[in-house]
Amino acid sequence: MSDSSAFERAALAMYGNGYSLLPIVPHNAPFEGRGKAPGTDYPMTGWQDYCTERASIHKTAAWGRRADRCGGGLGLACGFGGVVVIDIDFEPAMDALLTMLPQSNVQKKGRKGISLFYRGNTDAIRSRNFRTPERIGLVDLLSEGKQTVLPPSIHPDTGEPYYWWTDDTLLDVSLDQLTELPDDIAERIGEALKAYGYDPNFERRYEPVLGEPCRSSASQTALNIYRQANEDAMANFDCWVPKLYLYKLRRKAGGFEAVATWRQSGSGRSRELRKRNLSVDRRGIKDFGTDETYTPVDLVMKARELDKSAALNWLLEQLPQEPLIILRK
Repeated sequence: MSDSSAFERAALAMYGNGYSLLPIVPHNAPFEGRGKAPGTDYPMTGWQDYCTERASIHKTAAWGRRADRCGGGLGLACGFGGVVVIDIDFEPAMDALLTMLPQSNVQKKGRKGISLFYRGNTDAIRSRNFRTPERIGLVDLLSEGKQTVLPPSIHPDTGEPYYWWTDDTLLDVSLDQLTELPDDIAERIGEALKAYGYDPNFERRYEPVLGEPCRSSASQTALNIYRQANEDAMANFDCWVPKLYLYKLRRKAGGFEAVATWRQSGSGRSRELRKRNLSVDRRGIKDFGTDETYTPVDLVMKARELDKSAALNWLLEQLPQEPLIILRK
């Protein structure tokens, strides 16, 4: 194939090696998430499905052809087949982490840091962001429900392509040939990062409270957590709304607007012709097509197809504040 078919060639090679791929929107697209969000003309919803069940080879090839023809790129759906990626952004901790981690035979680079490709037990190895109490990003552990952009996609900040850092790449290394991670890798990473400001006591990990509602003090605490998370989210739209990759998302005065793709169009319009009836601003979150209102947690539940507890945890991972509150059953 010619150079003009670079993405299709890469897509077919990686598919043949067992990986689940995603299309990535063009790096110069006029909306949030450009160059990093899964999608074609607009960010796609429900792309997390490809973390457990991959697209057909025909669809994957079509995504590659579209990237060759119209711009855009390719991403890897983490979790499928046990794929796990460790993304190290914090340069001072690089040497310590590379010494501690199993040797990865496939690595890539972008604007900064490095991404290491592994396989592992994704029931035990869950996605996790390691940050300091000041919200400085250290390491992202990408497992089921996450994705990473692959070469030769273009980085939206530099305009330069991502590139493979090792001689071996996902084009010639099959999934079962990736280095295997131990189940406790998250704990090992956390221990190594303590020297660089990571404090596990500031992580926000919540367990839903089961049992007596409303009248118990534990349930009241749970209600307070949801209330505080919703209030914080309403004050920090930029931290989380763009990461929902809502269809046709764009900024407006005081917030954002998008299409509520989780419901049918009331007027029978096709997806491409639907109006941006979903409004997210300081006055609240409302779908003007149905007059339905949402809290931030409600919106995350709809957009990411999560239950309430998982939606809360996702939202808290995006927000810039810190208290540690752990609820036990």
